[in-house]
Amino acid sequence: MASVLRPGGVLTVAELSASRLDGEVFRIDEAFAPVDEVDCDGLRALAMLELTGTRMIAELDSALWINGIRPTPPSVHRVCVARTDRMKFPPSPRFVVREVTLRPGDVESISGMRVTVPARILFDLAVVGGDDSSRDAAALLERWPTCLHACVSRVKKTHNLPGKNAALARLREWTTQPALTRYTS
Repeated sequence: MASVLRPGGVLTVAELSASRLDGEVFRIDEAFAPVDEVDCDGLRALAMLELTGTRMIAELDSALWINGIRPTPPSVHRVCVARTDRMKFPPSPRFVVREVTLRPGDVESISGMRVTVPARILFDLAVVGGDDSSRDAAALLERWPTCLHACVSRVKKTHNLPGKNAALARLREWTTQPALTRYTS
């Protein structure tokens, strides 16, 4: 059996739903996986790869979910494309797509899905902000503490960065705050 099963593939929606009720598969975003598969970053990346294809890059909320920082997939995935790739994408209620400038080393491949690396995720969290950015940054820094210095240096060296002062203030806040306890239910 395949690692990631989509409705309409080998099995119908009804068969996958019945298998889920029987405890044979579990839900992973819009797909299903057999219970003998380990829920890991590779499996989450495969599930998202089926949705996005190979040219999109998972970022922010989606990258946090793939890396295991967030326990559940976002209701709207955040993806990006490199400005140099220039592509058209149809509007979708499942994705927010933005064009970004990427540096070498900003992206890694996990099970064929391109995902921003932790240092880039932290950079994006600092620049974009958001309601959960402090909690996400604390969890990210707990797992990858070495990416903080690189992120601060990158923000300082980037010219014409919108929200640069706010990003530096967030990074200062994240360096001084005690580690947050990750909420799980």
